[in-house]
Amino acid sequence: LCRSGIGSLMLCDLDDVCISNTNRQLHALSSSVGKMKIDVMKERLLQINPECNVTLVHDFVSSDNVESILNRLGPVTACLDAIDGSQAKSSLIAACARRKIPIVTCGGSAGRTDPTKFVCEDLTRVKGDPLLSSCRRNLRKFYGFEEGLSARDENGRFRKKNPRKWNILAVYSKEPQKSLPNGSDSSSLRRCDGALGTACFVTGTSGFVAAGQIVKMIAEDRMLLPRRFGGKRTL
Repeated sequence: LCRSGIGSLMLCDLDDVCISNTNRQLHALSSSVGKMKIDVMKERLLQINPECNVTLVHDFVSSDNVESILNRLGPVTACLDAIDGSQAKSSLIAACARRKIPIVTCGGSAGRTDPTKFVCEDLTRVKGDPLLSSCRRNLRKFYGFEEGLSARDENGRFRKKNPRKWNILAVYSKEPQKSLPNGSDSSSLRRCDGALGTACFVTGTSGFVAAGQIVKMIAEDRMLLPRRFGGKRTL
């Protein structure tokens, strides 16, 4: 985004560089281990463009603080979401929808090895991505997002039709995710690395596709505004 001429970037994270990030994250170097990720990223961005306005928010996004974070940031042209937890991810998507902020969200990359399988579609049309599927459930259950309608098929059986598109772009891989090895820890606790593993050519491709969608919207002056839905937050 910075190399493409985006002059104002806002980074939000509270994670530090871990040695296990080295296989896939640009800012992970032997000299940066232990430093805050967004601090290292800001330093790099200013090396690329010293005039770039880089704002840092040292915090993890959650359902409890997402509104205050967005209030603190002020006007936002577009949001690129790379959160790896479904509850926090859902809360950010819902907040952007309420505020009519265009958002591109990224699905999971773990357990995949083919970078050519990434596509970008409306979040309602994503298949085979557990993280984004979980987000969809959360958005429908807790934030009032539209569900598909049930209708009878030619055999008289009820089938659920896709809802209207939510106008939320999702980048995900159509490559089937590999299964967890036997005996793997499936804990949801935050940690540096997961059991399935990730590769830089996969995560990098996901990020480039998402960034490309942001740049395209801005360059063509055709911002995709999310549909607004009612619903209370009960997470």
